[in-house]
Amino acid sequence: MRIFRTALTCCLLLITNLVFAHHSNTPYDMSKSLHATGVVKQASFKNPHSTLTLVITDAAGSKEVSFEGHSLATLRHYGLTPSMVKPGDTITISYAPRRDRDEGGIFLSVTTASGELHDFSHLGYEDKPEAK
Repeated sequence: MRIFRTALTCCLLLITNLVFAHHSNTPYDMSKSLHATGVVKQASFKNPHSTLTLVITDAAGSKEVSFEGHSLATLRHYGLTPSMVKPGDTITISYAPRRDRDEGGIFLSVTTASGELHDFSHLGYEDKPEAK
């Protein structure tokens, strides 16, 4: 019985550690706040994470970039609903970039096509980026 309890405790600690790692902001450089404007290709508002895929056009051409965000429940609580961000809309986001230098990041705010600003930068981030 003692071996079973020890094994169970080890498994629970491992699972807990994986859950915290998954829900951390470690992949993102939370000390930076960048901005992007693009056309929404896909907006996936669901739990546990939302995703916005934008087509961003600059001097080098067009590219698709995905950004992760909070859960549907959190976004709704702070006033952003799925009907406000639709494919084809041009929106602006601020985001913390990925540390691995891949495109994208975690979005900190969304300015909808109608001009409404929805700021999430204060939610659960230990290093709140300064607006730049």
